[in-house]
Formats: sequence, structure tokens, C-alpha cells
Amino acid sequence: MHELILHIGRAKTGTTTWQEMVSLNREQLQLAGVTIPNFFHGNNHGELAVAFSARPGRLGRSLAVESREDQVKLQGKLQKKLERELTEGTWLFTSEHFSTRLRTAGEVDELYAFLGGHFDRIKVFAYVRRPDDLAPSAFAETIKAGRTHGFNPKYAMSARAFFDHAAFVQLWERPLHPEITFTLRPYLRGGHLDDMWRTLFALAAVRTPLPQLVAPPALANESLSAAALRFLQEVNPLVPDGALTHRNRRTLIATLASAQGVGLLLAPNVAAALGDQELLTGGLSESDFAEDLRWGAWFASPPAVTGDWPRLSEYERAEFVDRCEAAGVTFSSESVDATHNSDDALRAIRRAAVRLKQR
Repeated sequence: MHELILHIGRAKTGTTTWQEMVSLNREQLQLAGVTIPNFFHGNNHGELAVAFSARPGRLGRSLAVESREDQVKLQGKLQKKLERELTEGTWLFTSEHFSTRLRTAGEVDELYAFLGGHFDRIKVFAYVRRPDDLAPSAFAETIKAGRTHGFNPKYAMSARAFFDHAAFVQLWERPLHPEITFTLRPYLRGGHLDDMWRTLFALAAVRTPLPQLVAPPALANESLSAAALRFLQEVNPLVPDGALTHRNRRTLIATLASAQGVGLLLAPNVAAALGDQELLTGGLSESDFAEDLRWGAWFASPPAVTGDWPRLSEYERAEFVDRCEAAGVTFSSESVDATHNSDDALRAIRRAAVRLKQR
């Protein structure tokens, strides 16, 4: 019997930390009867998503998948890997790219058909975060990636796929296929990783508790304070395309991540937009989860709502400028438009710093 537990990492539900924990406890899980594959690239098994996504995006380019022909070749490579490596028992695949890259029922059907050729049973599980709690966190990720849009109703509408959990369930459930089961769990900060382990153990029919599990030394994906996000929004529009390399952006993000400050909370106009779309609870019904206390807490605990962005204090402005200088963030003119040069980029950063100090 070949059984697959497929973890679909919904946005901002601790997937990166979970993947690190799974990797650190690979041997313990193996002893318990759950095998983590080592034939993918790293702890994230996003290759499977790229192989069946109509829009593989940046992840696809990183795997040299830029055409349908490339995608077919990747499917063939994965087919051979599974034929060569799979043994009987329970396997665990995990990636957030399943939820972000597979956006239509046809894409999901292709993935299920491919996996069904290797596994007798497929047990899918995912966690969802309340949309009014998820929205600020998901918005922060877009700013970290270099976007400069505002936290407003337009953003909420454009990101609807992240917030519409009922549509997500409909996309992945297959009630007419008994070999495929789908389990949905609520993301709550308190005890989240413990609940993920319990869910995995229940799906795998593993006797709990396992011996002492190893945890990562620190959170794998730190959030940024509202002040840090405000700083990025000041800088991003002023830097010519290509002037801030991906490596330097990561350095800048790491520098700002260590700064304390008020967290970004849900804005009233975003709350209104989610309410208009009937997505304050992701389109889910409390009556469908009446027997689970964690679901009860999920439905009953919306986050606080704030107005505009918290203003940067004089101390914070000076601190962020100092942090960027200390981090040694540099700028390159290699991929900058011909109308700009490295001096222009440096002047743009200095102007941003001046604006921060003057506000």
C-alpha cells in the first residue's frame, strides 16, 4: 500500500517553519512510518506544483521551466523519480506552491491523476487563517517582495484568492473520489505547530506522542513591523528598477525584521471590502465545524482594526537609516534602465532617508 499525505501550505500559516521542523525530525518520522522524500530540491516540494501549473512564474523559471515543453520534461523527471524511489508506506509532501500555483480545477485534476498513478490513497490537509487576520500579513509579504501598492480595498479585491477559503476547499476537494480525502484546519497562533503534528499523526495513524521532536532555533519567516513596512514603501518607489538586487533586498529585509514596532493591523476600509465580499470568515460556515473548539475560537476571534498606517517616530526614522547603513546594502547599475545610473540610485535612497527624517 502506497499512501500520500499532501500538505497544501495556505498563505501565512506557518508553512516554512513546518517544513524546517519536518526536515529536522526526518529520522523520527521515518521510525514512526512517515517518509519525507529527499529527491526534491530541499524541504519545499514545489516542483510538483510547477509541473502542473499553467502559470509557474518565478518558481518555474528557477527550475528552468519557461515553456510547456519544459513542463512536460519536468513531469517526466518526476515520474522517473517516483518510480525509482517510492517504497510502500506513508509519504509526506509539503509546499505552499500548491495553493499559489494551481489555480484551476483542471490543474488540480492533473496533479491528482499524476499522483494517483503512484499512490493508492491521497490524504490532503491544509490550514486557513481568518481573512481579517491574514490580510495585514499577506500585504506585508507583497511589500517585502518589492511592491508599492497601498493597504486598501483595491488590494483586498486583487488578493481575493488568498481570502476566499470556501473556493479553495471547492478547488481541492474531490467528494466523488473516495481515494482522495481533504482535511481543513484552522490557523491559530497558540499551539499551531502542535496542531499540525496532531493532524499529521491522525492522518498517518501514528501512535502519539512521538519521542521528543526538534524545533527550529528561531522563527523561519519573521514578520515586519508597520514602521518597517512604512520605510520600505518610502524607499521602493524611489529606486529605479534593478538598482536594488534581490540579495540586497533580502539584506535590507533582514535588517528591518530585527526592529521592534507596532504590527500592521486591519484597516477599516479593508475590513469593509472583505465584508462586502462576504469573506470576513473566508466564506466558511461555523455550523460545518461545530464540534471543534479550535474552529470555534477561529470564528470568534477577529483581530483589532486600526486606521491609517502608524506614523514613524523621529527615533524610528533615524534608527532605520542607521540600520541600512550598518547592513552595507549596496546598489548596482547593471540592470538599471539607461536613463539611470548608480549615482541616481544612491541619490534616490538619500532622498528617501531625508523624507523619513522630515516627516
